[in-house]
Amino acid sequence: MQALCRRIASKSSRRFLSTPPALFGQQGNVATIVLNRPKALNSYNSEMVELLINQLYEYEKDDSVKLVLMEGAGDRAFCAGGDIVHLGEITRENQLHHKLKMLRKPVVSIGDRVVMGGGMGLCCNSKYRVGTERSIFAMPETKIGYYPDAGATYFLSRLGDVGMYLALTGQRVRGFDSKHLDFVTHFVKSSDLGQLRDDLLGCCSEEDLLYCLKKHEHLDNVQQFSLENNLLEISKCFSAASVLEIVERLENSGSDFAQETLKTLSIMSPIALCISHRTQILSRSKNFTECLRMECNISAKTFQLGEFAEGVRALLIDKDNKPNWNPPTLEQVDNAVLDDIFNDRTIDWQPLP
Repeated sequence: MQALCRRIASKSSRRFLSTPPALFGQQGNVATIVLNRPKALNSYNSEMVELLINQLYEYEKDDSVKLVLMEGAGDRAFCAGGDIVHLGEITRENQLHHKLKMLRKPVVSIGDRVVMGGGMGLCCNSKYRVGTERSIFAMPETKIGYYPDAGATYFLSRLGDVGMYLALTGQRVRGFDSKHLDFVTHFVKSSDLGQLRDDLLGCCSEEDLLYCLKKHEHLDNVQQFSLENNLLEISKCFSAASVLEIVERLENSGSDFAQETLKTLSIMSPIALCISHRTQILSRSKNFTECLRMECNISAKTFQLGEFAEGVRALLIDKDNKPNWNPPTLEQVDNAVLDDIFNDRTIDWQPLP
């Protein structure tokens, strides 16, 4: 894992050295945060995490700040997740996600364009979330030998079988589908974002904020949820007690949707699928804090498996798209290994005050 991080860092460290990874400001009663790594799709690194935590504390104790506006720099992404070099620092990242969700002042995130991985955490853990027709939400971790974290154990598990489907397949959620799934609280046209931003900067209270969001919300010609016609099949298949049983139910279905889903699952890490499945099941009975604590312990063990390092090698470094998963099949996943991952409680993660 450390060797992999050095390989990635050697390619990227010089590109972002002179630019602060996050920009902060204030206009009237509105504090602003800009995730400022546009060349890296605003993925967060350890420096950005520390800056965000410290600034959230400053905003929380500043009586002149009534709300916080967060967005991504550039025109490609809100945030594409955690920088791979810094993924091992999940304890601090989860403290950021917890602080963001529990902040005593409303945070509104503009989830335009790419919102993936840890970026979904930053957005979905904000009290108010704005999406557009360009928004693309996804937690694609199983494709690189990992599982959806950054609070996704909490917010995906609240979606039941659909959340399980999204956690295992990494399916992208586009446009108004993000509103159907409550990834965003308000949907606006991308062409209105400039005016929305200007109006938000003039807000003096949460009441003003809600009025502004409602004023700009675009609900004309609301599109049907793209998975609407597949919900019964998703429920039938992804309610299964194991990933193997999910696969069996999909195979027995024979529908085009089932065949496409099987094709997607076939390229994922088998053990990552099993870890993701179990985290989603367990999280349904946990609160947000408990989910983040579980993530920290699971992640420490998951990184030791080597699947994540192999997934990153195959998809992002060598780009041969041929990961050598270990084990290579679902049938070979050892339940004793899974039990060891989930029974580990050595990390006593605590949220920040």
